[in-house]
Amino acid sequence: MTINKRIRELRKGLRLTQIEFGRKVGVAQGHLTGLESGNKRVTEKTVKVICSVYGASEKWLREGVGEMLCKAPTEKIERLTNLFCKLCPDFQNYVMQQIEFLLELQYKQENDGKNRKKKRKQYESHKTAEAS
Repeated sequence: MTINKRIRELRKGLRLTQIEFGRKVGVAQGHLTGLESGNKRVTEKTVKVICSVYGASEKWLREGVGEMLCKAPTEKIERLTNLFCKLCPDFQNYVMQQIEFLLELQYKQENDGKNRKKKRKQYESHKTAEAS
């Protein structure tokens, strides 16, 4: 099974429409249709966001190995749920926005680190080629 089919399987397993699923990961329904059908390429960012938002196992999504969903640390989830439920709806929305912001920031930092490593390798290989 391809990653594209696993995205569809995850969405169906969560009982979400393409619109609902796509909205949370920042993908339009038409694009999600293309991803699920294999007509669109699944990007690194899409994989990371899907896994972060829906708790999917990255290994399962990429390779089909293991469980579809990660097992969350129960105590933290229970504590977070209890605290969240005590907030008024406006503050709950604010918390959700902040979590989404932090996930995006985390993704950017991870990519910046990867880009720095890639540029360093390119520089080192260029420098080695010049020395030869």
